[in-house]
Amino acid sequence: MSLEVNKHVQRIRRYQPFDADASEMIYEQQADSTQALFPVVTLNYLLDAIERLTTKTIVLTGDAGHGKTSLCASLLTELRTHAESVTPEAARKAVFRELSDAGDASRPIGRTHNGRPLYIIRDLSELSVPKGADTLVKLLDPPDEGVAIICANEGQLRKCVAEDGTERAKILVSTLAAGITRGQVSDPDGMVTVINLNYQSVAADSRNGGLIPWVLKQWTMQQRWKPCETCDARNVCPILSNRNELSDPTQGSQRRAAIRDVFAAAERTGAVVTTRQALSVTSYMLTGGLSCENVHTKYQRSHSDTSWQAPHMYHQALFGDRLTQQQRHRVPAFLALRKLDPGKVSRRQVDDQLDPDAAGDFPPSDASSYLQKVRTHRDVQKQADLLRGLYTFLRRADFFNCDDDKDRFARMGLLAGDDFISIEDEDRDPADTRVRDGFLKGLEAVQGVYRAGRNPDFLILDPAFLTHHARAAVISRRVPSKGVEVVDQVTQWQRESQTNVTPEMQDAVEWLNRAIYIRIPAVASGHDAVSVEADLLRFEMLTRWAAGLRSEVQHEAEIRGLSASLAQLADSSDNVDEIQVLVGNVMRKLMIDIGDKIRSVRA
Repeated sequence: MSLEVNKHVQRIRRYQPFDADASEMIYEQQADSTQALFPVVTLNYLLDAIERLTTKTIVLTGDAGHGKTSLCASLLTELRTHAESVTPEAARKAVFRELSDAGDASRPIGRTHNGRPLYIIRDLSELSVPKGADTLVKLLDPPDEGVAIICANEGQLRKCVAEDGTERAKILVSTLAAGITRGQVSDPDGMVTVINLNYQSVAADSRNGGLIPWVLKQWTMQQRWKPCETCDARNVCPILSNRNELSDPTQGSQRRAAIRDVFAAAERTGAVVTTRQALSVTSYMLTGGLSCENVHTKYQRSHSDTSWQAPHMYHQALFGDRLTQQQRHRVPAFLALRKLDPGKVSRRQVDDQLDPDAAGDFPPSDASSYLQKVRTHRDVQKQADLLRGLYTFLRRADFFNCDDDKDRFARMGLLAGDDFISIEDEDRDPADTRVRDGFLKGLEAVQGVYRAGRNPDFLILDPAFLTHHARAAVISRRVPSKGVEVVDQVTQWQRESQTNVTPEMQDAVEWLNRAIYIRIPAVASGHDAVSVEADLLRFEMLTRWAAGLRSEVQHEAEIRGLSASLAQLADSSDNVDEIQVLVGNVMRKLMIDIGDKIRSVRA
């Protein structure tokens, strides 16, 4: 036998932007055009949309890396395979050339099943703002009754629309806004469709679980790891160990599910994880940041050394400890994942069960090193660092090995995670008001009001007297809790559009509910209900504030935003003869008597 280099590992590493050979990060630069692409639901939506006779323009928008160009390529591949009876591999090669030559909508790049010419702008940012504005207007009514697909990030799209300035161009921005407020991706006439891929999830709440489980399954297929079976370094290789653990017949599926849950939690905290970022993180996680050559070098130094592999295990590499801050900023998903690191969360019921002697084949270091006698302050600091590193390693490993998924949010430091998820459950008991009451209590805490127990009403402070340092709080309005409801994103869209129709956005992208809303009914005629949005991180914060946590300085921006939303509920009447004040936990009324005397009575 000899030391083998697995070409599959080399291909995976190209997704890491930290290396010089990171060529597969962008579709146009892919070296292997035959590699399978994730069957994203947006592709099926696009195939249906271009066949509608009313459709003229489709815009794919969102952050760079969502796969807008890749979607166009997959769409063209499907059309060519159907029309020309060619193999998918041959169609992809032709599409690769066509996107390079005609990706500026200078001529039709294909035809729909109905025979309509198809124009594609692969990236609006490649055009200057004036030219982009001119091209946008032309593609609102493509030549020969065709269909146009425009790939554009939101900033460039808005610049081009503003440059044109006509009402005709503004329909693109208004449709984009309708997708945000009501989840509808098409204009009322059905001529313009704008799909905001920032709603696309890499850990979708669907049968296949989204991109992450699919990629892990594809990359850990046994036939792709055949060369490793004859490699001399296989017994000390962390890359092969990662693959084996993630494809293990007994625990592999639960480990992959736990990885998907971490990505889903990151997206629910407000992070936008693009396809490109997800591939980068997964690639780094699986390889541990190593190449076959790196492993061979270590092996040649010592054939049996197992002291260096621990930081490269998948459950450690996922959080990017060995990356520099600059490298993490190149893949922002690492920053979002590190906020949810289970290795930093101390839970007694978890830590008491951890065993350093059962740390696996590649432990962080010799267990006896943690029991050395300490004589100096430096020894104490060194031992503390070793113990901290050990428990971080063990907590992370146990998180992915544990078959009980009920405690995962708490192990990521999110005590309110299960309550957040419960809002999506259609079968939840409508009489259970625990989440609603906690939400309202948190919003009161934002205003500096802390009341004991579960109260039947919600207090709105007068914005003019809002302060966290005063002993007394001026009450502007008391809203009964009975009419308040907490809903998920889809239900919120349905309430805003006043229909029970499923929002198009849910079918147009790989969907994951990332926010919940508390809807406070209109307090006066002619007013709309006030909705306060909360992602998982904001909901966690409100829950902890409701329990008594106070940190006004650290969360000053959040407090200002929430206070501005609640100000819409304040009483704008001119009645100044009676003022309700909360002094401590006691409600009192200040009433103006004859002679402008102010009398205080208990409310």
